[in-house]
Amino acid sequence: MLTLDRRALVAAALSAAALPRFARAALPANSSVHYNVLRNGKPFGNYQLTFVTNGDTLTATTDVAMAAKIAGLTVFNYRHHCEEVWKAGRFMELHSTSTRDSDKHFCAVVRTSTGLAITNQDGPLVAPPTANPYTHWNPAVITGPMFNPETGFMLRLTAQPMGHEPFALANGAKITANHWAMRGESEIDEWYEDSGAWAGLRAVFPDKSIVEYRRT
Repeated sequence: MLTLDRRALVAAALSAAALPRFARAALPANSSVHYNVLRNGKPFGNYQLTFVTNGDTLTATTDVAMAAKIAGLTVFNYRHHCEEVWKAGRFMELHSTSTRDSDKHFCAVVRTSTGLAITNQDGPLVAPPTANPYTHWNPAVITGPMFNPETGFMLRLTAQPMGHEPFALANGAKITANHWAMRGESEIDEWYEDSGAWAGLRAVFPDKSIVEYRRT
């Protein structure tokens, strides 16, 4: 998950009728997908997703590493590890740890009979049963209630479909993807193939730098 300014975003939702018809099998079972991370067009880090299936259970693991140096000194160092479990297409639980410089976060989320029980540094929280983690790879969740998988706090996002358009992968190859604009106090653009496979994103960080993820 991006380490953006996670103050509450302006709330809105789209009608389900406006959604592209993504295929159910968006990603192959037991696979890894890699993304190059760029900041203002220069290498900034790596993002990896690993998917493992066991019957109707899917475990998606995210590993992120980003770093920036000035005059040989590290001025930004970010690591994020997240494991989320889905059963029959329904989110069930998540566990994550994150480090940004010396600032550390942890998050644990478990589905209960009444909603989602969330534990983080601030103690126990409760999220509605319809909430899902905003871990980018799953286009089915972006128009519903979502929580930050790094902190566990709820996000309120406005998702706007921008239509089909070319998107450049890490190797320069062009594909046609569905563009979604996620708007509020933060600015994130996501691109998904018709199959639902995540192609990448572009985001504006709090320092106004442009960060891009491009699938390799």
